[in-house]
Amino acid sequence: MARTRTYSPYAVEAAQLLGAQVCLARRERRWSVQELADRAGISPPTLAKIERGEMTVVLGLALEVAPVVGVTLFHEDRSRWSLH
Repeated sequence: MARTRTYSPYAVEAAQLLGAQVCLARRERRWSVQELADRAGISPPTLAKIERGEMTVVLGLALEVAPVVGVTLFHEDRSRWSLH
């Protein structure tokens, strides 16, 4: 039997915020779910999960979709991207 994974409220809120930003940016461009999914190389059901902020979506897919519609993921100053 599979265990149900629980996530912190912070993680859930972050996923929902990213999804809402992707959805808003897609709508501002007047792109359909199908069009953005095609541009990002994913299926429409996966895009719908990203836009809903579902925690079952692979993180890489969510991070791949955001820039396609112009959603900034991190601070624009790339010098601040250091892990050190």
